[in-house]
Parts: sequence; C-alpha cells; structure tokens
Amino acid sequence: MAEPFDQLLPRLRAIAEPSRLRLLAVLARGEFSVSELTEILGQSQPRISRHLKLLDDAGLLERFREQHWIYYRVPVETEGGRLTRLVLEQLDADDPELVTDGERLQRVLEARAGRGGVEEAVAGPAATDDVAQLIAAELGGQGRDAMLYFGPSPDELLARLGAKARRAVGMHPSRNVVQRARARLHSAGLNHCGLQRGELTALPHPSHGFDLVVIDRSLADVPAPAEALREAARVLRRSGRLLLVEDFDALERRAPGSHPLALLRDWLAAAGLACQRLHPFDVSGAHLLLATATPEPEAAAA
Repeated sequence: MAEPFDQLLPRLRAIAEPSRLRLLAVLARGEFSVSELTEILGQSQPRISRHLKLLDDAGLLERFREQHWIYYRVPVETEGGRLTRLVLEQLDADDPELVTDGERLQRVLEARAGRGGVEEAVAGPAATDDVAQLIAAELGGQGRDAMLYFGPSPDELLARLGAKARRAVGMHPSRNVVQRARARLHSAGLNHCGLQRGELTALPHPSHGFDLVVIDRSLADVPAPAEALREAARVLRRSGRLLLVEDFDALERRAPGSHPLALLRDWLAAAGLACQRLHPFDVSGAHLLLATATPEPEAAAA
C-alpha cells in the first residue's frame, strides 16, 4: 500500500543510520529487550534507547512490557513493518558487521535457553508432541492469518504450527518458559512468531485480532473459566475459530459430580461461543478433550 510523502520520509530518515539499520536487522528476527540489544550491538544503553525511540516514533517497531522489561520487534502487519522488511531484503547477509551482530544474537538466544531450562516442569505436558499432531490434524492444511496460542508448551506448538500462520503469538504465565520459547523459535528462523508472558484472563491484544485462538490445557486451573473464554472470544475475529484442549481428569477434579464435556459446553456458552465439536481422546496415558467453537452470531455482531 502506498504511503503519503510526509509519512514515508520520516521513516526513511529513521532507517538511514547505521546503528538503527543494524537494530532493525536484529529486531526483524524476534523481540529483544534493551539490555539484550546493548549486548548484541556493543553500544551503551542510553544510545540504544535513543535509537529505539526514533524507530518507534517513526512507526517502525512494536513494543510490549513483560514484568520489568520492555521488548521491541519489527511488526509483521503494519506499513512500517513492511517497509522495514523491504529495506532489509536489500542488505548483504554476509556483511561483516551483520554477521557479527548475528553471532552475538545467537549467544543471547543460547543464554535465554539456559535460563529457561531451570524452570520447573509446567502442567505435566507429557503428551505435547501428540497434542501438537492432533491440533495440526484438526486444523488441516489451511493457512491462518493470525494465530494465538496459550498453553504449557509455546515452543513445541509454535515450532510445529507456526509455519501455518502469517503471524503467530505464543503466551504463557512464566517468563522463563517464554524466554526458552523465544530462544528456540527465533533460532529456528520463525521470526514471525512472537512470545509474551501473560494471563489468560487479561490478554494484551486488541479485540478481533486473531482468526485462530488455541487454548491448551490451561482452563481447568483458571479461577473463572468463563471469564477467560470471554477474553479469548474478545480477541477472536467474527469469523474466527477457537480450539480448546483440556485435561479430562483435571476437569473432574475441579468440579466433582459434573461431567467434563457438559462443563466445557457450559463455559463456552457462557462466554458467547458456540461449540461446534467436542470429543475425548487419549494420548500417552492422558485423557484429554478437544473442543472447537466459534463466536455466537449475537456476540460476533457486538
């Protein structure tokens, strides 16, 4: 899409500086904090911060807060992001300065993976690979524009499913898990996959931003499941689809005397979602449920 002259010129001016161009080349490969960028570029934090502010003011970056850290990245679907990627395509990947930045970036990713490795096992996802295969089979070969995954294994699931979406976001409540996922996915070149720490009941995304939301083995432990599903419905596009994987035994423990299938249907209905399909399956000794749902017509029109 063509841009007005007075909007394009400031963006080109912001790009046309060696350190800022290097920053954009790094941030096109994933999200990084200011301290990580100082390590990669070998420059002081005040200088990096000034460059980031100029790039952000020009609409070339997106940023988000994660506890005490702010992360930056080149966005996938904005005019500034598209312009940046177009410019970066003209760079020689073998340029010595870019090669050095890439080597330092890899060390940062390796350090992230090491920090994430100390995290205790999360939610006992013994069947993660089987779940990923099941979700992939449920989705079929159809590509997605924007996908949100919330669950215990954002690295495993997005490594398998991320290529099916133009933009993918993985979320988990633990920063260590998120850091580990960043290291794995960005090392694998899945640069369109963003990782964020967050809670299912307060997703840091605008309404109607995703055409697919996957909630994986996370709902049974949420204090207010219907509220969490309403939040998922909020970020789902009117023609979008929710895919929900839940542990049958965890649901039974949460509500003794209630049937887990009926419980999920009630939660979905309370959130304004129409359950299209709900069935049990067993993988690696785990009893799981898979549900698919879409926004109710009245909720979609709201």
